[in-house]
Amino acid sequence: MNPADKYEHPQPIMYADVDSLVIETKGNHAGAFLIKNTGGGVLAGRILSRCAGLTFEPAEFEGNNQEINYTFDAQAAGLGIGDAVSTRFFITTNGGEKEIPVSAKLTKMSITTPEGHTIANIRDFYEYAPKYPAQARRLFTSGEFYMLLLASGYEYPEVYESLHKDANRERAMDNFFILSGLKNRTGLSILSPCQIEFSQKPHENDMLFGSIKVAKTDGGYVSVPVTKNSAADWLTLSAGNLTTADFDENNTASINFNIDPTRIKTDFTRELVQIGDDTTEIIYRRQPLLSLKLNRETYRYADKGTIEVINNTGSNMQVAVFCPENYIRFAARSFPIGQIGEIPFDIKLSTFINAQMLFRKLPFMHTLIEVRAKIPGNEYKKTLPITVGEW
Repeated sequence: MNPADKYEHPQPIMYADVDSLVIETKGNHAGAFLIKNTGGGVLAGRILSRCAGLTFEPAEFEGNNQEINYTFDAQAAGLGIGDAVSTRFFITTNGGEKEIPVSAKLTKMSITTPEGHTIANIRDFYEYAPKYPAQARRLFTSGEFYMLLLASGYEYPEVYESLHKDANRERAMDNFFILSGLKNRTGLSILSPCQIEFSQKPHENDMLFGSIKVAKTDGGYVSVPVTKNSAADWLTLSAGNLTTADFDENNTASINFNIDPTRIKTDFTRELVQIGDDTTEIIYRRQPLLSLKLNRETYRYADKGTIEVINNTGSNMQVAVFCPENYIRFAARSFPIGQIGEIPFDIKLSTFINAQMLFRKLPFMHTLIEVRAKIPGNEYKKTLPITVGEW
């Protein structure tokens, strides 16, 4: 027995990237689709057409990635002007079978564009428009296009006549495609974070700049207002409206803005910016003159710690510290602090306090550290709660 016979060999699995063919043509139509093998081995098969005018090349194939070209000859299919046919073709392979429905119609006319494209129906025009937008806008309002709609049996000529009167051709064409069922209405979404935050030191008043990134779902028409939730005079937007022309080839756009800190009288403020149905929040805050923090939340009876100090005043200062309990011990009463500094301290209980702790059976103690600093035009004072105990 051959050892290889003990194993199962993976079988071919056929995949075709076409589910149906919808053909509208003035006479002849050509296209292509792919047949792939998503399994093992080598895929082989044939294509059988039930329509005399629909042919495939190659009709028989062997390979795991095969392009199939097809042509439809309306005359060979026996179609007259305005006639339609519903038929099907079959893909039969060693990796499975698939039945593909076909709908074909011989149109009364078509339009050949200066670029060499043939437009025989609305879908042809829909595919042509994003490639040649200026030419498509001119064609949309032409009498030739109106005659094409009538010849192809367009169901809603009165809708086209109404849209034809819209001076905004981009909007008219987008609504035409939506009402024709070729696309959904273009949607918008903000790509930037839902909150954009800026922070400055107290002595800084430089103008701040930012942008809100917006994406649209497709290349369709948009025109939406860009508004502030309130009359925040400290926030200036680059535009009050977002239109199709603002978007690049990747369907993204930017709304720029600037913040004037001299118009902000508080340490914190916020504003909501709405673009269509979506919003983003812009936050501005001034950092505190002095930021203090203990390096830990709790300490043992024999321990060391530090007070972390951030000085946002822009100048050096002396920071004084005091604790009413003598088991918190500092090396000095005040410390020089530049932009960032640390004030060290030791925790050491006296014999008397140790005895009290044992007598009262207290596992921990609470106290406060008082911090003072002289700031130009003001005196800063803050207390830091501290817990000491056996953990």
